Amino acid sequence: MRHNAFKFCWILVFFLGLLLLWSAAPLAAGPPAEEQVASDTGEEPAFIAYYFYTSKRCGPCRRIENWSQTAIRENFQQAMADGRLEWRAVNVEKPENKHFVEDFGLYTKSLIIVEQKNGEPVRWENLEDVWQLYRDKEKYFNYVSSKTQAFMEKH
Repeated sequence: MRHNAFKFCWILVFFLGLLLLWSAAPLAAGPPAEEQVASDTGEEPAFIAYYFYTSKRCGPCRRIENWSQTAIRENFQQAMADGRLEWRAVNVEKPENKHFVEDFGLYTKSLIIVEQKNGEPVRWENLEDVWQLYRDKEKYFNYVSSKTQAFMEKH
């Protein structure tokens, strides 16, 4: 009987260890980006790619942030360089950022593309499919890039 209990404990420890390694794996991609503003022009950008997060973050949440930021920066270099598009990672738990939850109807960590005029949002789109695609990097990058491109072309 003792042997079975001991064996069970080791199996449990093994699977908990695997779970911990799996959830920590995306951290190897680098530390989370704190709130960033990419424009050096001094003017408000026409478009902002926001990644909204909270202080409690899981592995998939960090992967979504990292892949979103990479897809935007790699595929929209010119738009970022000329100040038309910015990347911003925003913690909505900070008091000054809580308004975003209501502004964009946030209920989880989200990638939102916003068009603004005179510093005010005029339209936005929540790229909700990031949660279905976070296990397939190629599909994820294609989705984020194509949706961002289509959104920017509509203005």
